[in-house]
Amino acid sequence: MVKDLKKCLASVSKIIEDEGVSVLYQPVLSLESKGVLGFEAFSRGVNDVGDTTVDPSCLFSRELPPETQVKVELLCLNASLRSFRSIHMKYKNMILFLNVNAEVYNFDEDEDSSPFKAVESFKFNPRSIAFEFEVSQLEKKIPVSLIKKLQSSGYRISLDNSQVTLAGLEVVFRIRPDFIKLDRTFYKGIDKSSHKKEMVKAASLIFKQAGAMPIAKGVETESEALALAESGFYLQQGFFYTDNGKDKSGTAGFGEKLLKLNSDLRGKYVVTFNESRDIFGRFYLVTKSTITKLQQEDASNMDAVLKELVKKEQGIVSAMVLDASGKQLSKRFIGRSGDVVGRKAIPSAPGSDHGHEDYFIYLNSGFERAAGALQFSSFTRDKSRYIASFYYREERRRGMILILEYSDVEQSDA
Repeated sequence: MVKDLKKCLASVSKIIEDEGVSVLYQPVLSLESKGVLGFEAFSRGVNDVGDTTVDPSCLFSRELPPETQVKVELLCLNASLRSFRSIHMKYKNMILFLNVNAEVYNFDEDEDSSPFKAVESFKFNPRSIAFEFEVSQLEKKIPVSLIKKLQSSGYRISLDNSQVTLAGLEVVFRIRPDFIKLDRTFYKGIDKSSHKKEMVKAASLIFKQAGAMPIAKGVETESEALALAESGFYLQQGFFYTDNGKDKSGTAGFGEKLLKLNSDLRGKYVVTFNESRDIFGRFYLVTKSTITKLQQEDASNMDAVLKELVKKEQGIVSAMVLDASGKQLSKRFIGRSGDVVGRKAIPSAPGSDHGHEDYFIYLNSGFERAAGALQFSSFTRDKSRYIASFYYREERRRGMILILEYSDVEQSDA
């Protein structure tokens, strides 16, 4: 809320009359490609010598008259687009994240006129412009026709300051934007908290489920940047990347930081990969030896074989046998790695249908074996993977399937 609305209106009117808007940029960076995806434009009200004369809370206040808000919106859009023209001429694939005031486009008389009025005259490639809407504004009312028109014309949509709330997710899945920016308040402390890292990882999966690329904004430290990348936020922006005492532009600074972060991230992934490979190798041999036992024992003893398996082998989360149609034949036995603090879920029972699971789909596409990750295992809070394999018995014309779920972390002897 503006303290002195009359004074604010007078200052904003002066900015509009003088077209006194300066544009600042913050890069949106990719830790995977080690490069710049684009820039977010920020408009500031300034005088003729470049000094800020109007606080952003006044310049973009919702208390200003509707006609003034529209004029401010068009002024800032045009200033940002003019400023971006030289970047676009040199880097055709660079994206401009263009902040827009959604409430302006909920004024009936202006919904269809802007921002097309501003952007079309510049003849930019539509894919190089991402119109960025505040999630909190869209939670109140979405300018549906405007957003659909932007999307159908090839422009990108970005949602800013997402908090992963019920109302926010309603907006996300209704609009299905190209980008979603996670607000700092949601991930603050991620570098010091494992549960916060899991929350952020879940947010990344939700955003990707909506078809959007997740971006973390407001990144302040190297440890935050690395933890965010490990949680699926490879696109980032924030003070950490632009704060550089040697180079005021920040270009050399964020380039060096991207290289270091990419190297650190790759180093972590190499260690994780090597661990996962070794664990997989061990349980692949366990799968083969278990299949041999299942083939040698009477079919009525399969439960006894699986029960002995999960009791003997540390690291097993669950084990079961299906028939060739995906119907569960055995009980589903839960190992110690799947029951650390007490039974977390009721295991599926004989007769359960697994025909919808990835492992069954792969095995019925011509493969004898399949392996993969179970992102949402009901039986463990750690990473888990599976090995699924057909095996055959002489008395059966069709094969049976052993499903072995195992923990993808090193097991202690405790």
